[in-house]
Amino acid sequence: MSEAGKAALAGVRVLDLGHGIAGPFASRLLGDFGAEVFKFERPGDGDFVRRMPPFFEDVGSGERVSGLFEYLNWNKEGVAADFATDAGRDRVLAAITEADIVVTSFRPGRLEEWGIGIDRLRELNPSLVVLAVTNFGYEGPNSGWEGTDLIFQATGGVMQISGTVDNEPLKPGLRQSLYCAGLNGAYSAMAALYAARGSGQGTFIDLSIQEVIASQMVMNQPLYTFCGAVQGRRPPIEDPLGGKPLPAADGFVSIQTNSFTPLDRFAELLDDDRLRDSDFASTGGRLRHADRLNAILDEHLRNESARGFFERACQEGLLVGFVQTAADQLACPQLEARNAFHASADLRGESGPVRFPSVVATLSATPSSVRRRAPRPDEDAALPPRGDSFGAGARAAAEDPGDPAAGPLGGLRVIDLSTVFAVPYIGGLLSDLGAEVIKVEPPKRLDQTRSGFGLLLDNLERPDYWNYATTFPVLNRGKRSIALDLSTEAGRKVLLALVEEADILLDNFTPRVMRKWGTTYDALSAVNPRLIMLSNTGFGSTGPWSSFKAQGTTLEATMGMTSYTGYRGGPPAKAGQSYPDFLSCWSGLCGITAALLHRQTTGRGQWIDLGMYQLGPVVIPEALLQAQADGVDLGRIGNADLETFFSGLLPTAGDDRWLAVSVADRDAAVKLGSVVTGLASVDPDTEDLADRVASELGEWAAGREAQEAALALQAVGVAAGAVMDSRDLLLDRHLFERGFYERVDFGPDLGTRKLIGRPYRWHSNGSSLSVRGPGPTYADSNGYVLREVAGLPKADVEALYEAGIVVDEPVDPPPPQPWDLDLMLKAKALTVVDPNYRDFEAAASAAE
Repeated sequence: MSEAGKAALAGVRVLDLGHGIAGPFASRLLGDFGAEVFKFERPGDGDFVRRMPPFFEDVGSGERVSGLFEYLNWNKEGVAADFATDAGRDRVLAAITEADIVVTSFRPGRLEEWGIGIDRLRELNPSLVVLAVTNFGYEGPNSGWEGTDLIFQATGGVMQISGTVDNEPLKPGLRQSLYCAGLNGAYSAMAALYAARGSGQGTFIDLSIQEVIASQMVMNQPLYTFCGAVQGRRPPIEDPLGGKPLPAADGFVSIQTNSFTPLDRFAELLDDDRLRDSDFASTGGRLRHADRLNAILDEHLRNESARGFFERACQEGLLVGFVQTAADQLACPQLEARNAFHASADLRGESGPVRFPSVVATLSATPSSVRRRAPRPDEDAALPPRGDSFGAGARAAAEDPGDPAAGPLGGLRVIDLSTVFAVPYIGGLLSDLGAEVIKVEPPKRLDQTRSGFGLLLDNLERPDYWNYATTFPVLNRGKRSIALDLSTEAGRKVLLALVEEADILLDNFTPRVMRKWGTTYDALSAVNPRLIMLSNTGFGSTGPWSSFKAQGTTLEATMGMTSYTGYRGGPPAKAGQSYPDFLSCWSGLCGITAALLHRQTTGRGQWIDLGMYQLGPVVIPEALLQAQADGVDLGRIGNADLETFFSGLLPTAGDDRWLAVSVADRDAAVKLGSVVTGLASVDPDTEDLADRVASELGEWAAGREAQEAALALQAVGVAAGAVMDSRDLLLDRHLFERGFYERVDFGPDLGTRKLIGRPYRWHSNGSSLSVRGPGPTYADSNGYVLREVAGLPKADVEALYEAGIVVDEPVDPPPPQPWDLDLMLKAKALTVVDPNYRDFEAAASAAE
């Protein structure tokens, strides 16, 4: 294999010392990008996921194999080692000295008990990257807490904004938090390795699954940080064109209208002038007349197949999705065209080889691959020696990695052409990691997060309101801004000059835009062969759906998530806010950091084709595997955790305050007896034990504060947590001590405010992370970018201004849209508007 054709992580050695889902998923992703991964397991029982359904037949041996274990552990070799024995410890310690990355997911302190703690590992190998994936972090007041997906979604804030106000909070379906943690672990480990190759200094990454969920609150958290407002759940009556699932003849569709896809377009599609009624022209009007609008839509949709309507509407350029089950996705032509599935020749399901979702991002030069099946229980590989050239600091690189002291990606320059959520958040996190990020903004169209998607800071109208939006500074923190019209030839000429000086380019245009402008990767890499370019689209750059428009809510339905989210016995539902955008953000960072590691040794860039839609199957493997095991669809189970004895929400003292509890098995139920008097002498073999637990726990929780109840249950080893809102999170002692929120200076008018950081603590002698500053004001770096980066002479810059190709203020911006907070409180869209929130936060900070 030529140097340029090597896998992105060729030559990288990873030790997987963990178990479960999140940590092994992170190490498997590293293996997909080419690392050699060794999974250490105790002989005999091994990783508990081996005993989790669904099961398939091993073609070679005829034995039962967990499909979920296979999904999490392919591209790994098995190593037998009991860490509690001298021989097992010695085997691990010997392997550490020749490893690049170690991934562990045991509870905090467990490795230390075995004599192979984090500090010892780093002493043995100073350039080692150690990724510890734990429930609530390796350090902090709640670090020893038990957790499950339900508990993470509750304590991370997503549940409090999900579901409807007339019902309890709602968690996303299946086990979303664990796969999200794996994505965050993979990209952060690769960023740390990139830095270690330059500095010789390793990093300990302390990743918290709770904080991964809290990281999704980028629109909701700033409402309190900047305005004192706490978002509630959805009202019982919703805008029918706001993306909620609407019944069709054979399923559900999701429809969205906005300024880019006005309602008139749907009137044309359905040939129904009633949809042009002025009553339906605004969100408020559609809410007031929802019954009438629903009746009109039902008249049409009840005769339409969900997929047929989706394809017909999308071909007309409209924003539509449809709710797909796992079985639908397994038969999807777009996923087939994108080669999104790996068919295992080693496992046999009900109808042949088992198919697994296997691609999070498509890298043009170093595509990910599945090279070997997961290790079987009896495998015990020997780790070959690495040789004298081993070591992150000693390994020769084809280029200078920059200044790791400025951050692991210090010295890199990013050109960000993107808008709205997913890719701007990639750029913001790249800034945290040390890169210089230049946001290119169009003169005639504001980024939607400047003009909507939240309140204005302090909910005050200002002439330059676009510099005071609440969501924009979280997604775009630490960036510079230039206003440049790329629709013009002169504007694109400036872009080419920027590309010459860039390391990474980000875009989220539809594929046709970059082709029309002549700015595809082939064209840009001719200018700069070292360029890494990420293109994020709804459905990817190829396949029959590649031209379809997409947005978070319609994608959430189409990608399979909505089918498995919803109250038990109820219709499909969305959860959180723009969940597909976060999957895309973290997956994109995986692709970028893998491409950077490849460029570090080859000097060559590449193109990353990131299709958001195909990330859906990646995080619902349980449903896809169950469908192939026995044809059963997992469906919607409300707030229950998969495969637990008892789990759900219980109301507690206070208005709309809830306790999440997840009792793993009958033995765990018995532990409740030391806390809940009614269960003090319960027999674990009682036939109706689950019903009794629900009844007694419910009565016990009703008279207690949610946090007090959670502390009591956690003290006896039962997973529990309060359902937290954005104010609770901002003032939480555990998150404060972990530094999850960072204070950022917004200038004399606004002072310092807390912004969401990252879901991991970064311990390194060679690099540091931080939010580098607030989001940029519009066009704040025109002069610097044009003169110092692009190298344009003064006369050329003046000509660009004269032609309106570069501007200092947006052209004809839409009017500001301040929210009527009183009306939103009445509708329960907001649950709290605290006029003294700055004093409240300051007092809490002083107490901390």
